[in-house]
Amino acid sequence: MNILVVGTGSIGKRHIANLLALGVDVRAFSYRAAAGVPSSQPVLLDPRVRLVGDLAQALASDVHAVVVANRTDQHLAVALQAVRLGKHVFIEKPLAASLAQVKELVGAVCDQGLVVEAGFMLRHHPNLRWMQSYLGSGALGELMHLRASVGQWLPDWRPGTDHRQGYGAFRAQGGGVIFDLIHELDLVHWLVGPVVDVSAMTRVVPALEIETEGVAQIGLRMASGVLAQVHLDYVRPGYGREMELVGRHGVLSWDYTKGTVSLARSGAAPEVVHRVPDGFERNTLFRDHMAHFLQRIEKPSLPASSSLADAVSVLRIALAAHQSDRDRRFVRPDDVTP
Repeated sequence: MNILVVGTGSIGKRHIANLLALGVDVRAFSYRAAAGVPSSQPVLLDPRVRLVGDLAQALASDVHAVVVANRTDQHLAVALQAVRLGKHVFIEKPLAASLAQVKELVGAVCDQGLVVEAGFMLRHHPNLRWMQSYLGSGALGELMHLRASVGQWLPDWRPGTDHRQGYGAFRAQGGGVIFDLIHELDLVHWLVGPVVDVSAMTRVVPALEIETEGVAQIGLRMASGVLAQVHLDYVRPGYGREMELVGRHGVLSWDYTKGTVSLARSGAAPEVVHRVPDGFERNTLFRDHMAHFLQRIEKPSLPASSSLADAVSVLRIALAAHQSDRDRRFVRPDDVTP
């Protein structure tokens, strides 16, 4: 199987390494290389990786699928070219920075019956899969509300790079915490959605020297009546990611850094009820999601881990958060327009 990876930044290089480990023939298009900037990245110097210089020709070649790992504002242009040529697509999150051309992409995918996965790899996290099953069992009772948060000081994200020059710093490129840390919005949508109302407040942080929001507080109302609070930031000293779900019969708490899920019941101390398996590491999520995508290409009847429809729904939630912050009002995701 031949796979073309478009974009060779940090996430593109990760996908290339995982595809090689999964035994796939990899071709890669680097925007920097196309602009004449040489690369010293080991994965791009691997003789098993074929660097291509013309993106249009590469998309039209005999590749079976395309991994869209370029900048957020460039996702849809490449994805549309790929599906029009009959290629399956793995598209990184978020789907886009606006709804422009989203309907066109959905139509083209449906017309050709193509496989699409969106890069919400946390859906493969063993803690979260256990939590989804536990919620489905009804053991937590009626779910009342949940809180999810993630944050890290932006300059520490990618050592050796200037965060002020990365896409996260620029609104036109799809930067800011609402898009950049969209995983939490997806997890809420996945575990307890759909979302019917969004309210949000954001803050630009002068110390970061970027134009996009560095902190966001987002309130969500589900169709079921469950309320959620999502906190996203570029400012936390040290990485943290947690989720708490409060039900009538207890409280489930997820700690990403510890790899644990705890359950607290009234009058009893919290107990750890699930741990990630031995040997688990962050890249396991990316590798497992990519392996599932490859399996779906071979067997399209397999269910998506994160479908195109999921990606569109979560994009609408993120856009509703931006609109809510601007207009200072509740916004329904279904009412967001291009």
